[in-house]
Amino acid sequence: MKRLAVGMVLMLVALLIVPAVAASEERYSYITVKDVTVRLEKADAVVTMNYTIDDGIGFLVLLLGKSDLRQKALEILNFNDASVQHLDLERIEVRVKDASNDYGQGSYWFPAHRFGVVVPSLTIVVSGDAKHYENISELPDGLGYFA
Repeated sequence: MKRLAVGMVLMLVALLIVPAVAASEERYSYITVKDVTVRLEKADAVVTMNYTIDDGIGFLVLLLGKSDLRQKALEILNFNDASVQHLDLERIEVRVKDASNDYGQGSYWFPAHRFGVVVPSLTIVVSGDAKHYENISELPDGLGYFA
């Protein structure tokens, strides 16, 4: 009986750790991206990603911890030096220090960026103005702005 319980736990852990074959372009392992919002605040960015996770995985995440969910979500966002501000079973919010290049006098350049999946809905917010993109995996040209 004890062996069966240990075997079940190991099988559940394997499901959590081993990435599943992607069924769609907006999916990475057990995470399906709904939307991403990038708020540019001077040179920094606050990035929020809403997602769903596969049925049953939520229980495993709560049981085993959020480290695998955190790692996979950060791989999807693909920003260097992102610090997680919030993480739950539906959303991650990260702050990215110096996400943009500061050219002085309030002018900035958010460089080209590639996400780890196709993002169904991407919104970039700068000084109250918003740019919206659909089904995008890369912002190839970057974005200039004043803050």
